[in-house]
Amino acid sequence: MFGFLKDKLKKTIGALTRKAEEKEKIEERAVEKAEEVIEEKLEHKEPATEAKPEIRQENILEPVQEELRPELEEPVPVEPEIPTPPPSIEHEHKTLAPAKKEKVKKRVFSLTKKTLEDEELNKVLWDLQVGLLESDVAVETAEKICSKIREDLNGSEVKRGHVEELVEKSLRDAVADVLQQEEVDLIKEIKKAKRPYKLVFLGFNGAGKTTTIARLAYALEKSGLKCVLAAGDTWRAAAIQQLEKHGEALGVRVVKQDYGSDATAVIYDAVNYAETHALDVVLADTAGRAHTNKNLMDELHKIMRVIKPDKKILIVDSLTGNDAVEQARAFATSVGVDGVILTKMDVNEKGGAALSVAHTIGKPIYYMGIGQAYGDLERFDSQKILKALLD
Repeated sequence: MFGFLKDKLKKTIGALTRKAEEKEKIEERAVEKAEEVIEEKLEHKEPATEAKPEIRQENILEPVQEELRPELEEPVPVEPEIPTPPPSIEHEHKTLAPAKKEKVKKRVFSLTKKTLEDEELNKVLWDLQVGLLESDVAVETAEKICSKIREDLNGSEVKRGHVEELVEKSLRDAVADVLQQEEVDLIKEIKKAKRPYKLVFLGFNGAGKTTTIARLAYALEKSGLKCVLAAGDTWRAAAIQQLEKHGEALGVRVVKQDYGSDATAVIYDAVNYAETHALDVVLADTAGRAHTNKNLMDELHKIMRVIKPDKKILIVDSLTGNDAVEQARAFATSVGVDGVILTKMDVNEKGGAALSVAHTIGKPIYYMGIGQAYGDLERFDSQKILKALLD
C-alpha cells in the first residue's frame, strides 16, 4: 500500500537536499578562493621606501656664516629632525583585524547555515507535483501540498547538515494538512445515538458497496450491536443473492423484495423490522449508479427523503484514481455525503485517493478496505497513513 506514492515523496526529499548541498559546495569554493587571493596579497605586500631626512637650509649656510662673521658667537648646533617611519606591514595587519574578524564571522555563518531559495525549489516542486498527479492525487490537492512546502522552505535558514530534516518536516506538515479531518469513531457514535441507526450506502458500480456493508456489519456485531441488512439494490443481477450469502455467513437477517421492486420500500421494510425486533443498526444497500443517470439519482433522492438516514456513506474504489475524487464530488453535490469508505486499499500502490477524497469534499474517511476477509476493514488513521508514506 502506498509504495508508488511513498517512492515519489522520498525522491522529493532527496532531490531538494541534493540541490541545497550542491549550492553549498559552490558557495564554499567561491568563498575559499576569495580568501586565498586576499591572504596572498597581504603576505606579498612590500614595505614603503624610507623617507630621506629633510636637509634644512640653515645647515648649508652655517659654514659661510662662520667665515664671514668670525666675531660672532659660536652658533648653537641644531639637531636634525627624525623622519616618521612609514606604516609597517604589522600595522596594516592590526588595522585590518576588525574587518577580518567580521569576515570570519560571516564565513562561519555561511558554513553553518543555509538559505533555501525559490530557484532551488522550482524544479523539484514541479517534479513533486507531477509525481503526485501520477499517484492519483487530485490537482488541487497536489497544488496545496506544493504551495505549503514552498511557503515553508522559501527563504528559510537551516543549519548545514540539517537540510534533509527540514525538507522532510515541511513535506510531512504539508501532507498532514491535507489528511487533516474530523476524527469520527462511527461505532462509538452509533452506540450513543437513537435506535435503530440508519446507514445508507452510495457509490458507483463495482466500488464494493455490498462487500463493505457485510464487513461493517461484522464489525458492528462484534462490538455488540445487532444489525439488519436491506437489499436495496434491486437493479443489479445477483445483488440480492450476494447480500443474502453475506447475511448467512454473518448470521444477520436480510430484508429483501423481488428484482425491480422499489428500493425505498425495501429499506423502509428493513427499518420497520429493526424497530419491531429492537435491533440497533440498519445497513441499506443501493444500486450502483453514475450521477448522470437521472432515474437512479431520482430514486436515491426519494430514499433520502423517506428514510432520513443518520449517515449517507459513500463507497469509493481507490483504484479508480482521480475518478474517485470526481465521484465523491458528484454524490456530495447531488445528495450529500456524511463520510467515505475507501475500498481495495491493500492493492493500491499509488494511494492518491486517500490524500484527495477527504480534502476535496471536506468529509471524513471512516474506514479503508485492506483485504478479503470480513475483518479487513480498518479505521482510517491519518497519522498511520502519514507514517506509511514518509517513514
